[in-house]
Amino acid sequence: MLKIYLFIISLCVFLAIFAPILSPYNPNLVNLSQAKIAPNLEHLFGTDMLGRDVLTRILYSLRISLWVGFCASFLSVIFAFLYAFLTRLFAYAFFARVLDMLLALPSLLIIMFFQSFLNGGILSMTLVIALGHFAYIARVLDIEIGKYQKLEFYENALILGSTRFKALFSEIAPACLNLLFVLFVFNIAHAIANEATLSFFGLGVNLGEASLGNMLNEASKGLFLGFWWMLLFPVGFILLLILPLLALGNDLQKRSKL
Repeated sequence: MLKIYLFIISLCVFLAIFAPILSPYNPNLVNLSQAKIAPNLEHLFGTDMLGRDVLTRILYSLRISLWVGFCASFLSVIFAFLYAFLTRLFAYAFFARVLDMLLALPSLLIIMFFQSFLNGGILSMTLVIALGHFAYIARVLDIEIGKYQKLEFYENALILGSTRFKALFSEIAPACLNLLFVLFVFNIAHAIANEATLSFFGLGVNLGEASLGNMLNEASKGLFLGFWWMLLFPVGFILLLILPLLALGNDLQKRSKL
């Protein structure tokens, strides 16, 4: 099954990278004479309300989703790593309570709240999503660090003269790499879902640009008129991105026995 998950994810990455080669259409060019065409040999996924090729827009949307997913997840892991390890060195009780407070807040609402104050765009959205998810990763990592600190290899390092800082980063940090990678994979799926949600509510990428969330927003207007393809294909590709990543994360978690 692992090979299947990797194949699907690799296929999505391939489609995103080679989108300009795979489709001759402009994803944002309005052509009202071609509007609301059902799937056919010329437009395999049909066209939307403004005459834009749905398949082309999905291919370019994958670029945004994957970029935001990978970058936001990477930043979340970095923030969580620094927070979990550095707070173990000083004022741990205080920063642990801060982490509990952050975890008590609904992450999606916090992400939407801060994103609404910014000008939007991919960079700000990526940073806001990363900050919105780092607390959960930091908590899981903090629990793992606490377990390792009770083991003999950490205590022996301190007895042999190692500082707490050196013992944490040279002894415990390498032991947490598998956990960090699993959390990184899981968080990519959550970040992609958040990007689509923000764009759907007009808080993500600019309106009109190719984004799965924007496409769902536009499809909601055409669904009740019978234009089913405008909703079916974007939803299908969101699931094609998220489900294999979640399954891959679960598989890695079982293999790593975390």
